[in-house]
Amino acid sequence: MINHHDSPTHCLPPEALAAVASHLGANASLITATHVCHFWRTTLLSSPRLWSHLDFKNEERALVFLGRSKSTPLGINLTGACGPSEVVRELLNEIATRVTTLWAGHGPFLDELLTHPMPKLEVLKINDSIRLPPKAPAYLPSLTSLVISGFDPLRFHAPVLTSFHLTHDTISKSWKIV
Repeated sequence: MINHHDSPTHCLPPEALAAVASHLGANASLITATHVCHFWRTTLLSSPRLWSHLDFKNEERALVFLGRSKSTPLGINLTGACGPSEVVRELLNEIATRVTTLWAGHGPFLDELLTHPMPKLEVLKINDSIRLPPKAPAYLPSLTSLVISGFDPLRFHAPVLTSFHLTHDTISKSWKIV
């Protein structure tokens, strides 16, 4: 019989195990790591920052990660999602104040989300998927990095913006700042 408590992985400090697990990313590998043993499970589940990157290509997994993230700041990826379900839309509107990084395609939901206060948002990356009329400017007091393609950059009031990457499609032949 193998005594798992003698395993070298049990000699790791919990902080070191969490640091190693942070390289697994927001995918099934992190969930799989919680099934290695009781020590790994309790350590990883008690590390909310590991669960703070939500990829809504898989809404069910993203919701599990959200629950495990507790109150930590969040990175959210909405690209590739067909459009969040109504439950997810409501939830994202409720947690907008926790979002530090947001990757999204431009659409009606993004406009809706950006009407909510997002005081911690530092990085915003928008890929234009559909053309919509401009909305009122969004105030993003912590935004330091803006990456947008085919989207009006004047929609954002970002007083501490230090990095931006703007492009526009060749059809409209307008702005391109890289």
